[in-house]
Amino acid sequence: MLQPGGNNSIIIVGGANVSWPRLDGGISRLNEKAQQLIRRAGAVILQREVPDSLNIEVAKIAKVSNVPVVLDAGGIDSPMPPELLKNVTIFSPNETELARLTGMPTDTTEEVLAAAAKVQLLGVQQVLVKLGEKGSILVNKDEPPIVQPAIMAPYVVDTTGAGDTFTAAYTVALIEKQPPAEALRFAAAAASICVRTKGAIPSMPDRRAVSQLLEEHPAKEMKKVIAKFIEQVNISGSDEAESPTKRSNVNSPKKVRFHDFEDEQKEKSILGQSVQPVSM
Repeated sequence: MLQPGGNNSIIIVGGANVSWPRLDGGISRLNEKAQQLIRRAGAVILQREVPDSLNIEVAKIAKVSNVPVVLDAGGIDSPMPPELLKNVTIFSPNETELARLTGMPTDTTEEVLAAAAKVQLLGVQQVLVKLGEKGSILVNKDEPPIVQPAIMAPYVVDTTGAGDTFTAAYTVALIEKQPPAEALRFAAAAASICVRTKGAIPSMPDRRAVSQLLEEHPAKEMKKVIAKFIEQVNISGSDEAESPTKRSNVNSPKKVRFHDFEDEQKEKSILGQSVQPVSM
């Protein structure tokens, strides 16, 4: 249901998606042709509108074949099976889904990082959190998180499918072996185009449109939105945020990288974390 301003509410009716036969006795429900497609894929994107047991089977086949598995958290609202998460390369929730999964708040960047760290304890290497108009954060094990501001659309018609578009575009960039920061920017551009058209399928952009938008928003110009972005995601270094009583007991990464920031000589201390500018 489309709301004023382009936001949406979605009702999921499982239908045929939940009609897959049960997996009994270790016998695969996927025929050999389907399994070969998974093994030969550049990457596999999963979502939770089919049974988790099917996703687990697909993820296991892909993992054994060294095929990256990207799991979008959208779909059924139920606990996430640990067996699924441990076979996933990248887990991609929005902040609401991340909060629901972890039972932790995700209102600030520090809280998002702490919740993502908790997910990583379940075996996921990378957590890609979609923050809507606030952008996105990629949390990679043993590396500083990367924050990507949203590429703001001049107008918003329909946000339906924007998260799916973002995840799909990031996966395309992953297959193309783009650096993570560039992949995030590519995905942000795709999502920015998506919200300008009504309908989930018609709004998904082609490669030409994404490339054109990236040309219109070169990396160096993105520094202009950093200050506003910091305020939006509530990491302005307030006294309240610095208070030890406000911190989570889950250790979050110590450095957050803001890509598209031109001056590599500057560092800002935010929430006790070092924000390392990265030139693209």
